[in-house]
Amino acid sequence: MPSSPKCRSTKLSDAVVLPTADVTHLFNHEAMLAVSHAIEDVALDTAEGELISTFQNFSNFTPQRERYSALASSLDTVRVWAEGNPPTHSRQIDFVPIFHPTIARYWVVLFDSPDIHAILFCKQSNQSTEFNQKIFSGFYSFNPFLVRCIRRRFGLLACGVDGVVQQFERHYSPTHPDVDSLSDFDSLLSASA
Repeated sequence: MPSSPKCRSTKLSDAVVLPTADVTHLFNHEAMLAVSHAIEDVALDTAEGELISTFQNFSNFTPQRERYSALASSLDTVRVWAEGNPPTHSRQIDFVPIFHPTIARYWVVLFDSPDIHAILFCKQSNQSTEFNQKIFSGFYSFNPFLVRCIRRRFGLLACGVDGVVQQFERHYSPTHPDVDSLSDFDSLLSASA
């Protein structure tokens, strides 16, 4: 049987590089919330495992407090990372103050259980302080190896060592889109608002 002209054989030893456009995506606030809630819903349905979420600032956590209380009642561990003063009266949730401004630019929802693994991992690409104007670049994955590697990095980040932040940035920072793509995306957001 002849091979397809569009396909080429690849030996297992050959490196295959995925185009950045196939791995890194641009997300607006609505897409970020949709994917985040989907991962949280999977966590709630699974009823075991660990959920790690970043909220940039603890004030952003307030609208999600009830949802996260339900998650904490169901899961083994729920950790919420953000800048600012952690909320009080949520003993089932571990609040982790972000000590480095670089980490505050990330939006991460990571769920790791014995059978299910999911992550949304993005970094804010623009400088907007308005939530509905923020643009993020990043990825989502269900790869257990990747989820567990990033989960371990968050454990190291919790130690508060600046060198870990630099290493985290070097290994996990999503590539940013070119300026033209960001401007086009920003224009679409403005037109739909």
